[in-house]
Amino acid sequence: MSSFYFRAAGALLLLSGLAGRPHYVQAQEAPIKFGKLDAKEAATLLASPTPDSAAAEVLCDFGQSTIQGANGRFELRFERTARLLIRRAAGYEHATVHVLLYHDPKEGGREEIQQLKGLTYNLTGTTLSKEPLRTEAVFSRKIDERLDEYAFTLPNVREGSILEFTYLVRSPFLFNLQDWQFQQDIPVRWSEYRTVIPSFYRYKELSRTYWPFTINETSAKFYTTTYREPTRNSYGTTTEASDKTYNINTQALTRRWAVKNLPAFRPEPFMTTRRDYLSRVDFELERIQFDPQHAPQFIAGSWAEIEKELLEDEKFGQYLKATTSLSTNTAALRNLPNLTERAHAVRQLVLQQVAYTNTPSYLARPGSTPRRIVDQRQGNAAEVNLLLIAALRTAGLDAQPLLLSTRQHGQVQTELPVVSQFNYVVAHVALPDNKELLLDATDASLPPALLPESCLNAQGRLLGPAGRWVNLMDTAPHLLYTHAQLTATPQGELRGSIRQEYAGYAASEHRRPLSELRQQWQQAHPDWQISKAEVSSPDVARPVALELTAALPGAEAPAATLYLRPLQQLLMTANPFRHAERLYPVDFATVQRIEYATDLTLPAGYVVAELPANMQLVLPNGGGRFLFSITQPTPQTLALVGRIHLLKTRYSAEEYHAIRELYAKAVTKFAEPIVLQRQ
Repeated sequence: MSSFYFRAAGALLLLSGLAGRPHYVQAQEAPIKFGKLDAKEAATLLASPTPDSAAAEVLCDFGQSTIQGANGRFELRFERTARLLIRRAAGYEHATVHVLLYHDPKEGGREEIQQLKGLTYNLTGTTLSKEPLRTEAVFSRKIDERLDEYAFTLPNVREGSILEFTYLVRSPFLFNLQDWQFQQDIPVRWSEYRTVIPSFYRYKELSRTYWPFTINETSAKFYTTTYREPTRNSYGTTTEASDKTYNINTQALTRRWAVKNLPAFRPEPFMTTRRDYLSRVDFELERIQFDPQHAPQFIAGSWAEIEKELLEDEKFGQYLKATTSLSTNTAALRNLPNLTERAHAVRQLVLQQVAYTNTPSYLARPGSTPRRIVDQRQGNAAEVNLLLIAALRTAGLDAQPLLLSTRQHGQVQTELPVVSQFNYVVAHVALPDNKELLLDATDASLPPALLPESCLNAQGRLLGPAGRWVNLMDTAPHLLYTHAQLTATPQGELRGSIRQEYAGYAASEHRRPLSELRQQWQQAHPDWQISKAEVSSPDVARPVALELTAALPGAEAPAATLYLRPLQQLLMTANPFRHAERLYPVDFATVQRIEYATDLTLPAGYVVAELPANMQLVLPNGGGRFLFSITQPTPQTLALVGRIHLLKTRYSAEEYHAIRELYAKAVTKFAEPIVLQRQ
């Protein structure tokens, strides 16, 4: 029998020929046991109301991950048991569960799902029936070269059904410690996750929650597992009989998180991707150290290592050294003395020669080459912008890749050097006097100085010798400006010209054909009748202007008293922040500016009887302001001005009430009537 001792992370480990399963001292009871629901408990669950009258709810979702010894390796084991209640037919979709499994296409390792079981409970009177998951209700499909999906659907689901399922995932990939999401699209009564990690592995933990943890505990436990070491005979083969089996004893770090009574996740206006807001905990394998007398093996990479790997990757590095037909054209631009103008000229050449396929990526597609992309005249974001970087270099500019995550992909954890956090790449150009340019060649509707709005997501990672984090938030606003010259009739009709200007980021999204702009404006202002429409969009550096001749019908006969609301009829009629409470920050891609000016001519024979009061509101800490003013330059004319300026891109949940109140008062003020009286 073999035995020896060594220390790992300061804890004594004993390896011997004894067999055994992992053992945890003072282990807490699991909050749920599969298949143990009885009729009395089912009746109690069904009698309890579901929050917000949801169509379904999670009664309990429990997961636990451990590391155990296996044949020639350690492996991760993730067990999950869950119980759900279906209230209405709209909740039937939750009877189908999806499980993602990772595999390595190069080395051949693969995660496996085992011990899959499911039950559907239906209570009829005092009788509780159970129907097990059927084999034919389990499906699998390939997602991509590294991910498979297993899905299963529980049987005989109807209103009032209680569902249970349990499964085990075995994974040889120790870097892939299972993440856990506490919040879901339906209410969750109890969600709990536990991990037991032996002392020779260390993971970086990243938890994010806007709801307080009911339980958040850390402790050390005694840990034991078996490890089988294959031994080869003189023929180079292994047999189970010749394997050496060791028992490993050490300390383990245990973590336990739980959250109770979570409401369903509710998307709000002005958010990034939902993953940035859901309560969750993620992990990254940081280091392995079996013997404290030797240096640990660091697994979590550095940004320098990520850059080295990318430059060696043919789907990234070869594009930066590419020689294509673009090279000849851009080399001629070296004679432009102004570096900014030179960079803009290079971007324009790429825009003209390679179209964007609307596929975000920081890597080129497998098998694609720079020459093929140029010949086919289209590519994904990486193929377009890596060619842009190569072309900028050919033109004599100091250009480097800048990795970022789009708003739809999620925020980047800057302390975590993991390349999968990114899904996009743009060009960074260093200029004299510590100035810089960020360039993208995927959107011809934008001026050179602006990145696509989807890229405005906190910070990006600059590669190259000056590797660092770069602020992506742009100072260019999203500006909507309306100027109307209107005349009122004795019937209360408003008619005249309306000029709508879209500037900054608003210009890009409105740089469309006249027919589309007219239809969009008409849908937003259904009571107006448009008799003429023109659009002016001279170039991408200037605003888009929509010129309208329109009328807002009044009454059939003249009235002695008129109540006119020109600003309400031209701008917002509802507060975009509908809910009284908000748990999550308000996240705009860029600062918001809405400005209105109306010159109103009164009908002959009418005088002003009452005007709305002027108003000015300012958000705390200079976060924004609202202005409304009305003046009477002549007895027959009025001048109205309304402005909403939001001067920050991000407002905390604590600031939400102030910004909601600002909009509420703006909507109310715009709805106040101008009262005219016939003389």
